[in-house]
Amino acid sequence: MTRARLALLVVGAVALLAAIAYAALPVVLSGIVQRALTEQGLTDVRIELGYPGRRTMLIRTVEFAGTRATYAFNLRARDVEIEYDIAELREGRLIRVRVPDATLRLVPAPAAATTEVSRATVVPLPVSWVSAFPRQEVVVERLQVDWRSSDTLAFTGYAHGQVQRQDSRLVTRLSLADEKRQLFELHLDLSAAGELNASVLTADTPAQPVVRMTAALVSHDAQTVATRGSVDVQLRPLLSMLAPWFALPQSLAQLDGRLQARWSGKGPTVLAAQGSEAVQLPRSNGTVSVDLSAVRLGKLLSDGNLHLDATLASGDSIVHWRIADSLRVSARIDPAILALMSDKIDQEVTRRTEPAVLRAPHAISGQLVVTPLEIKLTVAPRVEIMLEKLWTPDAHVSELKATLPEAVRVTYQPTTGRFATAGVALTVSAPAIDPVFASIGTIENVAVAAKIESGPLTPLPPITIDDATVTLLGGRLRARGVRYDSKSETNHFTIDLENLDVARIVAMERQLGVEASGRLDGRLPFSVTRRGITIAGGQLRARPPGGVVRYTPNEAASAMAASNLSVKLVQDVLSNYHYAKLEADVDYSETGDLALRVAMAGQNPDWNAGQPINLNINLTENIPILLRSLRLTGDISEQIEKRVLERSKRNR
Repeated sequence: MTRARLALLVVGAVALLAAIAYAALPVVLSGIVQRALTEQGLTDVRIELGYPGRRTMLIRTVEFAGTRATYAFNLRARDVEIEYDIAELREGRLIRVRVPDATLRLVPAPAAATTEVSRATVVPLPVSWVSAFPRQEVVVERLQVDWRSSDTLAFTGYAHGQVQRQDSRLVTRLSLADEKRQLFELHLDLSAAGELNASVLTADTPAQPVVRMTAALVSHDAQTVATRGSVDVQLRPLLSMLAPWFALPQSLAQLDGRLQARWSGKGPTVLAAQGSEAVQLPRSNGTVSVDLSAVRLGKLLSDGNLHLDATLASGDSIVHWRIADSLRVSARIDPAILALMSDKIDQEVTRRTEPAVLRAPHAISGQLVVTPLEIKLTVAPRVEIMLEKLWTPDAHVSELKATLPEAVRVTYQPTTGRFATAGVALTVSAPAIDPVFASIGTIENVAVAAKIESGPLTPLPPITIDDATVTLLGGRLRARGVRYDSKSETNHFTIDLENLDVARIVAMERQLGVEASGRLDGRLPFSVTRRGITIAGGQLRARPPGGVVRYTPNEAASAMAASNLSVKLVQDVLSNYHYAKLEADVDYSETGDLALRVAMAGQNPDWNAGQPINLNINLTENIPILLRSLRLTGDISEQIEKRVLERSKRNR
């Protein structure tokens, strides 16, 4: 064989091997990329590459899935164009990437997916992000985002934009739209030094900033990174943007105002691996300052302001925080919204519009424990909230203070949506509450100890009031063991009346000619249904030795007695009636009918030589109708006398 023929065979063999290698190159490269993506914790990786050219290559299809935080995602793209320089490609550097069409799907991750063991993670600093980015740009021409935040709420959006590298900075411009309109634009400017400037702008012309943020993430030392930043948010346009993505409560749609926050802190360079039984929070610490201003919530609240300074520290699975004494909260509240009344009773009343002032000038501290299956929150006691100058049509309150005497403990299970509370108590006190509606005088020393049973937020889970007391009319009202379940057809509870002052009960109506003394105890068993409230078998009893009733009739009543001997007899007896026994049986129906059966035993020392006299009085009234008539006229004695006269005429 001649040398020429041998050389020809060698060249042919090399060419054949090169052709085979070139033909297999997409498969080999696909395997390398697939393995690299799998090592990053991604699953279901599928990639198909075209034949590489001298400076370009086409990725026909790429698809992978994964889980981050509480969401599972799937990304699929096709016909992705990559531009590169062979010399830089050895270092993993690209020149340009163009993504003409991609789809990203996000759904809530299964509960089991959030408990898998992860690996330790090195916090990536911005300098590494910038250096690994393509030399020129990444262009996304169309990205469809399918976001499902719950079983019933889904959103589809479309994004396009580009990320350009300008010297040692990454400049991002991204637009998001739905099927009908442009929603917002996202601008990001990230430097290799770790400085980030970000803003979210409306799609209007000219665009208005909704969110502005500056932040920095830099290396503090070999084991620590430091962060600082600030954010300025316009609440109403931001909530409008987020509404399609999240199941926001209807009330938030009316929330307006401005949020400003500043923060700084330090944390570890390496984040610990996460086990399946506990979330190991990094050991970090920092400070945060928050200001809310010009907050408005529909007609309920306006001119809301909040200032908060706090320090935070975390380690293992615990977050400690301390809210400084500089906490300030104030707002103007529309009392017409807060008024609790029946429109049927209050048709003719003009509502007052003076605002209330809400203040919470007390430090708050607590502890948060986080695991994959449970979140435990503890708020330390002695939190005070002050409500000043509350004027409603039915209550005039100059000052109302609520205090948390015991620590509050709340447990929440993210996987089931259930929560439970323990040790929740609230003490409410006020110098004077003048309830115009019922005219019952002042209410003082209100104390309630209650807890909410485990259950979902909707519907409201069962609420148990272990003990509730109110100082009223010289005595006390008390309820113990009250349990309310919104799903139950009927809820029962009993209110005990202790040592009520009869003199105050009579005096609160400010009626001339009536005086009384004595003390009352009693029990009122209530039943609450969807149709209304009932009282069955209620009892009132006077404490020994009884008391005195003195009634001096006015001119109209005296004229009535002159023509009616029965009325005159009652007036004479009640002119100085000393009772040793006063018992009343009380029943109240869902329709508002009150049946009161009163039995009194005593004597008038100034009448008929102190002859013993027993009085039995049966009263039946429809309370809503009676209250409405009393509110419209404002003269109780006139109404009572009118009713007595009407009944007297009917009995003649």
